[in-house]
This record gives sequence, C-alpha cells and structure tokens, in this order.
Amino acid sequence: MFGWRARIGFISPNPGGLPGSLLEMERLAPDGVVFVTRFIDGPKSLATPDLLAILPQIEPLAKSLVKKADLDIILMAGAPLVLANGPDKIAKLLTDATGLPATTNVAGLVNGMRRLDMNKVVVITPYYPQTTVELVKSYLHETGFEIVAMVGGEGTLGTMHVLSQESTYRLAKKAMLANPSADGMLIVGGGAPLYDVIEILETDTGKPVVSNNFASLWNALTLANVREPIYGYGKLLTCF
Repeated sequence: MFGWRARIGFISPNPGGLPGSLLEMERLAPDGVVFVTRFIDGPKSLATPDLLAILPQIEPLAKSLVKKADLDIILMAGAPLVLANGPDKIAKLLTDATGLPATTNVAGLVNGMRRLDMNKVVVITPYYPQTTVELVKSYLHETGFEIVAMVGGEGTLGTMHVLSQESTYRLAKKAMLANPSADGMLIVGGGAPLYDVIEILETDTGKPVVSNNFASLWNALTLANVREPIYGYGKLLTCF
C-alpha cells in the first residue's frame, strides 16, 4: 500500500523544470513513505513583493491536498518564499487550513543544525541572489546562529538544475577548510542536488553538513514518527 508509513503533503513553488527538491527527497525516503504534491504558481521573481504576493495561494493548495489524501503532515518548501513570509506564519497557516502538523524547509534547516549542535556555521548559497542571501542571514541571526562565513556560488536561479554536485562540493569544501572554527556547514538552496557528495563533504572536512532537502526530509520524517536511519547521505539522516 502506498504511503502506509507516512503520507507527506508537499507544497512548493513551481521550479519551471524538474522539481529537484522533491526528487531528491523521494530518492532517499524509506519504504512506505510518499509525498503528495501541489505546486504554487510563481513567484514572478525573488523580489520581496513578489514573494509576499504568493501567500494567498497557500491555503487553498493545502486544503486541496487534504481532500486528495489522508495525510500525516504538511511540508512547505521554497526557502525564499518561506523566509519572506515568516516560517512560523506559514506553518500556522498550513495547520489552520488542514488541522495537520505542519513544517517548512527552513524549520528543517534550523532543527537540523540544532540536532547536530551547530551554533557557529559556514553558510553556502550556490545560486541565490543577494536579496535572498540577506533573508537567510537575517533569519539565522534571529534564531541564534553565528555566521562564521557566507559564501555564494556562481549559479543563478535559472541554472540551479544544472549546477554540478562537484562544483558545489569544491565551493563548500574550500569555505569550510578556510573557517575551521565553525561547528559545521549549512547549504541553502534545494534546487542544487547534493546526493552524491554530501557524505564525502562531511568526510573530507570533518564537519557536519545540513542542507535543504536532506534536512527537510529528516524533519518531516521526525514529525511523522518515521525514525529509520538513512545511511550514506550525511550525519543528520542517521540522527533520529
């Protein structure tokens, strides 16, 4: 039976191509876990007004998910959208609309870093524009994290799906080794895949790595009480 262990409602901005975040989570999800998906129309850009304009779409999409399947939780992806509108506000909106426990990918990042005792972090943003980088920086400061270094990549929102894992590995490894006082590394931007390199990155730097899709999956599974360790994709997914 599909979804016999957990059925996770997943809402995300339309990526305009393959849904990288969803595909990476589905690749790693334990047997018996399924995602039921709705995509948001937009945003037109990552400018704050366009991100705020998306908010009215979320409630009807959440209600349509509940009508489609007997879900256990709701997960909202799209870090720029979540950060601009407020992670707690988004989670409350989803719960009020569905009556279900709800979370966001941003909550997954924060909860994952806390689970691994990461307080001083190196932050990697492989393709975000500066406006989104500032949203990330502000929220991390608000939630009590110290940013040791913040390093952007050469990708853009339009090229995120073709960013090579090797290039993200090299960017992240260089930044981590240059800042040995950090407790670990945060990689923000779920459109850039990491499944082949995240455990290698932890091994080669000696520090834990928290990234969008793996943290989102870990957080959603924890919330859905599916606590099967997933090996080969970084420390966090073994720490239920």
